[in-house]
Amino acid sequence: MIKEHVHEDITTDQFSILQYIHQKETTTATQIAQSFGVGRSAITALVNRLVEKDFIKRKRNEEDRRIVYLSLTERGTYVVKETEKEINRFLIDKLAHFDMNDVEHFLVSLEKLSMLMENAQHKDEK
Repeated sequence: MIKEHVHEDITTDQFSILQYIHQKETTTATQIAQSFGVGRSAITALVNRLVEKDFIKRKRNEEDRRIVYLSLTERGTYVVKETEKEINRFLIDKLAHFDMNDVEHFLVSLEKLSMLMENAQHKDEK
């Protein structure tokens, strides 16, 4: 259902990448691949499409030209913010059918799950 609220010019996978870059501000394809647990070649293909659509821009490191930084363009930032607004509207509408205590319990549980997954990821990176 959330897929229906993602901006029409991107897929849910592309939105996830844009959202990740938005949170980090600047990152590399390698960092994205590690965070998402996928191969660098898969990320490179997604990034190429997002660059072509003017959602992401590349910038080479001046000292080490092999390193390429990725950041959002103005268009990319706009799409992330608008898509997040649409998803939030959708979720708020659905959560309105629940008691506030149930929503709070759900959010606390979701935060715990997120922390567990993040800690597991950091352990895997070491």
